[in-house]
This record gives sequence, structure tokens and C-alpha cells, in this order.
Amino acid sequence: MNQYTHRYSITAADMDTRYRMTPGAVLLYYQDCWARYMSCLHMAAFDIVKKQRLWVITEFNAWFEPQTALWSDDIDVTVWNSEIGSLRLYTEFRVHRHDGVEVAHGYGCWTLLDTETHRLALLTPFQEHIPILPTLTSDSHRKRRFAAEGTDLQQFEHRVNPINLDFNGHVNNRTYLSIAMQSADEAFMDTYAIRCLTIHWLKETFLGDTLLCRLSLLPNDSVQTVYHYLHSISRNDGQIAAQVYSEWVPRTIHTDVAEHATRH
Repeated sequence: MNQYTHRYSITAADMDTRYRMTPGAVLLYYQDCWARYMSCLHMAAFDIVKKQRLWVITEFNAWFEPQTALWSDDIDVTVWNSEIGSLRLYTEFRVHRHDGVEVAHGYGCWTLLDTETHRLALLTPFQEHIPILPTLTSDSHRKRRFAAEGTDLQQFEHRVNPINLDFNGHVNNRTYLSIAMQSADEAFMDTYAIRCLTIHWLKETFLGDTLLCRLSLLPNDSVQTVYHYLHSISRNDGQIAAQVYSEWVPRTIHTDVAEHATRH
């Protein structure tokens, strides 16, 4: 059980207007697959809550390949744990189509919270139950830093509603990515694709909160056709709840529905 793979079929809820799997779906499948894996190890959320512990994801990094997974494709998601310390667990993932073509890979960082004190809890008592494969680490786990200054492009508000909540009563971590993606219009999404995505979750938010999302264009020393964006999502008190960094490149593959049908 050092690695775990689960097969998913892309549903209509996980695609955009061109039938492509969305970045939010990649985050969803990664988290679901890792939860399934940890349940096999008896370390899932419903296992550790009996010990007053709660898994919290604090960072997500993903790199996307130009090949695309489309609606009704079967994809395999493979997860494994690659590094563990006293406070942080790093978990890798790989997403590939049923034909073996890689769609995305990356990793997330997880911590444990004490459900009574809401403070970070040590991972040390659980380390013997979590297999680690350090040789399969896909990238450095050093926390990514974003440029301090950029060009402000727009800002908008989002009122937290019941649909945004998870089983803990907090805003679901995928909601922050959904909020950020609201700023990209259809024409841009059809011309550009995400090559790299990083999310930092910093503060909790709750039902009734009003979140302010600020979109900035970051400095770019590379070719002019590559864009670096940063969405900073703040709480009512002004503290940043989450940051979403994305790097966009021109689409090189425009698979249509007819071509997609030939793969099945």
C-alpha cells in the first residue's frame, strides 16, 4: 500500500464549455483519491477525528500537460506520501488518461489540527502508520513565494453561501479556486491553458462571510505570451484567506468533440 490508484470517469460537473476537465476537478480527484488511500491506512478524517484530530490542506501545487482529458474520459489518479515531518505531510499525485497519457502531476501539504484547541498537532504519533516514498518526490517542497507587487486588474466580492461549506462547516478549499476562476472569461480560457497552479490556504472562512478577491498580473521575465496571475482572497477583517497563483500559456492542442469520440 505504498501507492494507491483509483479510476474516475469525468462527469459533466467537472468540465468546461469545451468539454475539457477543469483544474478544479484535478484538485477534487487528488483529494478524493488521497482520502480513499488514507482510509485504507485507517488514517482518514473519520478515523482520526476519534482522536480529536483533523486533516487540513495548506498548500497545493500542480503542473498541467498540454494533453487534455475530456468529458467521459476515464482517468487514473495515483497518490503516495513522499515526505513527513513533525508538522507537515507531503503527498504526491499523478493524473493520467486511460491510454497512459499524463494530464497533470503535483503535490499537496497537509497538517493536523487539534479539534479542541484548533492548534497544530504533531504528526509524530501517526508516522508509523503512514508509508513514505521519498524517492518518488516530483518537485522540491520548498514553499513557493509570489511577487510582492503586480498590476491590479480587477476585484470583486463573493458572499459565502451554504453550497461553499464542507463537512466541518468551513468554506471548502476548492471554493477559493472556483472564486478565482470567475475572473477568466470564456475567450481567454479557450485560447490559454494553465501550465502551473499553486494555492495557499491561510485562514478559515465561514457562512455569511464576504470574501474580496483581488486579481493582479505579476511581472514576467519570460516570453510575452505567458501570463502570471495572482488572486488574493481576503476575509471581512482584511486578512488573506487564500492565494491562488496561476501561469497561463497559449493552447497548442484544440481537441474537439469529434476527435475525442475517436478515442472511445
